Amino acid sequence: MLFSTVVIAMAAILLILMAVWFFSPALRRWMEEPKYRMLRQEERFDARRNASGSPRREPVPPSHRRDTPPSRDAQDDERIN
Repeated sequence: MLFSTVVIAMAAILLILMAVWFFSPALRRWMEEPKYRMLRQEERFDARRNASGSPRREPVPPSHRRDTPPSRDAQDDERIN
């Protein structure tokens, strides 16, 4: 009985998070920001390594580029680098 309750509660939480993720672009962007931050760091690393000034690929979508207002995490990232 207790195990079934825990499984049902976890399934409900998962479904709620999936629904919120699907219907809220702001939350989706917030959840996916670490992935795009890592890709931006990789671009900078590739640019420095290749000494070309820009990488040859476009892994970061326009919605996560620097022309959009940076998030607080991105600002912290810039201070570290």
